[in-house]
Amino acid sequence: MARVLSDVKRIMRLFIGKRNENDPDSSDTLIFSYINDFINLTMTDDVKLFENYGTLRFTIDETNTTGIVEFSSIPNNPPKFSNISSDGFVTLTDPAEGSISWNKLYIYQNPGQFYQYWGVNNSDVLIPGYPTQMLYYGDQFVVRTIPNTSYDIIIYGYTINEEFAQNDGDIPLKYDYWLRYYAYGAGLLYAKDYKYEADVLGMMQAKFNHEKALILTRTHNQIKIGRCQPQF
Repeated sequence: MARVLSDVKRIMRLFIGKRNENDPDSSDTLIFSYINDFINLTMTDDVKLFENYGTLRFTIDETNTTGIVEFSSIPNNPPKFSNISSDGFVTLTDPAEGSISWNKLYIYQNPGQFYQYWGVNNSDVLIPGYPTQMLYYGDQFVVRTIPNTSYDIIIYGYTINEEFAQNDGDIPLKYDYWLRYYAYGAGLLYAKDYKYEADVLGMMQAKFNHEKALILTRTHNQIKIGRCQPQF
């Protein structure tokens, strides 16, 4: 049986003890906003799941004389991700690496380290060549050195979950087993904002932690059967 958005709302209302949709403090719109906040803003930093892991591909060529690529400018064909937001990846792997035309591409996530090596505001004196490094920061990629021809870049990371659109009706969940993790996570945000008593918050936190452990079990099981890779 497929789980849908209304199931999340129903369980969240039970979790926070607010079943009256006519109460301004627990209206359907407000409940919906807390679900979206949890899914889009909190979940992607709270857990790193294989289901949210993937690749982002784009091309850079000699017409780009700055090496700067905005995420919003990357064509959506093929789709960048069916569930990715304009913020791109939330987290890259460690070490942060990608590939460029089948060779390794080292990715910086610290602008200070990147520009200490490559210099700032010097794109006009850079000599085109084969890119070997890239800065990923915010909604922008900066490739160095600037390309002398067309290169395909692939990076790996965890994507940000897409928000539900309220006017889309009763939307199916991406994965049924995320149901109570969604509901309890959004409910815990609500309870903290509305200053529930400490003992109640403690019980709610324990229930949320249990659901979090359950959804992490699948990722843990996938990791533990994999072979260890030396970091050298």
